[in-house]
Amino acid sequence: MNRDATGYAASGEVASMAALDAFAEDLLGYRAEIGRIVKAAEADPSCALANAWAAALWLLTETRKGHARAARFLDRASAAAATERERLAVASIRAWHAGDTATALALCAESAVRFPRDLVAVKLGQYHALNRGDAPSLLRLPLLAAAANEHVPWVHGMLAFGYEECHLLEEAEHEARHAIELRRDEPWAHHALAHVLLTQDRAEEGIDFLATVADTWEGRNPFVVTHNWWHQTLFLLDRDRTDEALALYDTRVFALEPSWGQIQAGAVSLLIRLELHGVDVGDRWQRLAPRLATPDQRHVEPFIDLHLVLGLARAGHPEAETVLAGIADRTATAHEATRAAWAEVALPAARALAGFGRGDHEACVRDLSPVLPRLHEIGGSHAQRDLFEQILIASLLRTGRLAQAQRMLALRQALNPKVPMTQRLLARVLAAAGVPRA
Repeated sequence: MNRDATGYAASGEVASMAALDAFAEDLLGYRAEIGRIVKAAEADPSCALANAWAAALWLLTETRKGHARAARFLDRASAAAATERERLAVASIRAWHAGDTATALALCAESAVRFPRDLVAVKLGQYHALNRGDAPSLLRLPLLAAAANEHVPWVHGMLAFGYEECHLLEEAEHEARHAIELRRDEPWAHHALAHVLLTQDRAEEGIDFLATVADTWEGRNPFVVTHNWWHQTLFLLDRDRTDEALALYDTRVFALEPSWGQIQAGAVSLLIRLELHGVDVGDRWQRLAPRLATPDQRHVEPFIDLHLVLGLARAGHPEAETVLAGIADRTATAHEATRAAWAEVALPAARALAGFGRGDHEACVRDLSPVLPRLHEIGGSHAQRDLFEQILIASLLRTGRLAQAQRMLALRQALNPKVPMTQRLLARVLAAAGVPRA
């Protein structure tokens, strides 16, 4: 039996070992060439990991088409699996394919314990932890592999993001900067450090930092390119530099792979944020809506669905109601591992966002307020989900609920005192309530 770069045994032909090594680098480094694992799997049915990882890649597209195409590769991987590492990988990806992300995550963690140099399992586990809103697991997975990969930059990038989502910001910054010292072009470490700087109200530093490393994103996977530029727009918005943020929407955030659900979510999120800042976005909703209206990316991840509903409703597109009805149907068909997230969180949140998009702020307040504390269950990061808090504040203000708005704005002001929009809104609330500020 052959071995890949991890040193662990792997089934398949000698040529397939190089393909396994390439996929690990492609996945961890967000390389655009990641699709070559599919060709390697087609060429070698006897390589269990190549076929399992080809299935995983199709699932990572978060589309119905991807889910369907993954099945054949999973069957081939199951037939070829000959080692415990391979059996764990196949079982984890099969559970994912079935919608059982809790089991998929647990099996990735088991792999990290038993085969810590297999960083593909760690990265896929982090993906599940993020989508499940499980911040402790997001950190625990790379910690399990850290000792065996002390000098591997990807591990420190994963650690940085895990620490950040657990609100351990000092540790997150240390790990991100260490990863960048080991490898300047580590995009996930750039991303994690951007999270830290945003949370700590260090927008000027964030703008400068991302500008110095943006050249390393060129030619990478479109998700990480557009998402890291999206983070740059958050810094710009936190300093009222709205013209620059709008320009980045056109040239960076929605310029690559506009059919990808994650990129569409970033586009919707940025346009709403711009409007909350009082920016006229012109006909961009109408140009975005046809992309959101295609059905292939629906009802795979609730995080994506919420953005689809919001964007379509804001554009006045009738497909908003179709997506909303599909979410309601999904509450009955989802695997029990995610059923509560769909039924108890995603569905009422989607109704709220549809209301907001249509200008029904009473509906937004009614449906979003109760589920806001549980929104982590639909996935996404703190920075991504912050949009929903901003939307709720806007609807509270428009329905005259000043006390609730004041509490939320005061907390935001305490955590991020330099953000002009928060200062303006809080001043407006206090003035409306007859409370002058010094």
